[in-house]
Amino acid sequence: MLDVLKRYWTQFRHSRPGRRFQDHYDRKKGSRGGALWRCAAICGGALLCLVGLFFLAVPGPGIPILALGAVLIAQQSQGTARFFDRLELSLRRFVRNRARD
Repeated sequence: MLDVLKRYWTQFRHSRPGRRFQDHYDRKKGSRGGALWRCAAICGGALLCLVGLFFLAVPGPGIPILALGAVLIAQQSQGTARFFDRLELSLRRFVRNRARD
């Protein structure tokens, strides 16, 4: 199980910014899984996103938990994957502009 997660993370990390979530969606689109798995992945992803947001405010691994939750949600919906790709590009632009100031 840990090897599978490492492989997914490596593929996700090496995808081009602005396409990471859509590429992950495309890879997962053909995998097996019914409505129960989709519901569990979306609910689990939403819960991880909330936990990640909490850990952004207090000491802890907020960004990795938030990213994992976003990946779980985005692998189930192409529209969500596109949204997270646009959000990633916007956040990168924001951070780059703040670093210049």
